[in-house]
Amino acid sequence: MKIHIAILSLLVFSPVFSQKNWKLKKDKDDVKIYVKSTESSSLKLFKAEMTVKSSLNDVLNVILDGDKLKDWNYKALDSKLLSKSSENDYLLWLALDLPWPVRNRDVVIALKILRITDDVVKIDISAASERYAENDDYLRITTFEGYWLLEQIGDSVKVTHQMFGDPGGSLPNWFINSTITRAPHYNFVALKELVE
Repeated sequence: MKIHIAILSLLVFSPVFSQKNWKLKKDKDDVKIYVKSTESSSLKLFKAEMTVKSSLNDVLNVILDGDKLKDWNYKALDSKLLSKSSENDYLLWLALDLPWPVRNRDVVIALKILRITDDVVKIDISAASERYAENDDYLRITTFEGYWLLEQIGDSVKVTHQMFGDPGGSLPNWFINSTITRAPHYNFVALKELVE
């Protein structure tokens, strides 16, 4: 138990979980979207939060279901589970429909699950482009990282999702940053409908 508390403390107080410099950009439908600038890019980072009446396992199962990822992700064309090498390691593929004349994108997503306690699960997210062949129909997203944090609180789950991604290609940064609140808000509302 002491080890779990120590790990949770490290996660909560680490820079990745830091509340510093976050600006609330959207508060709608019980979903809060925060945005902040990064030191390494002109693109922004987002963090979304909501609380749902559900169980941690129900929320976790929806997030890990690669074949149905397309049903609740913004502008998703297709998705699939590529592999599950253990109970804690998943590889997913997601294709995104971008507006003409922009080329559609795809991303290979590695998920690493860390069960901190019975009531807290963190899912680390990273791009794993080299683990699945590229398709000429899509431009591959290679910069993609973040996490999910699920916390069971009574009969509800606090859901936090933080992400940074660069769709690559010739998209202007202002265009990419313009979707920084729209996409996570859409995803969270759709996720909430699935788990409540």
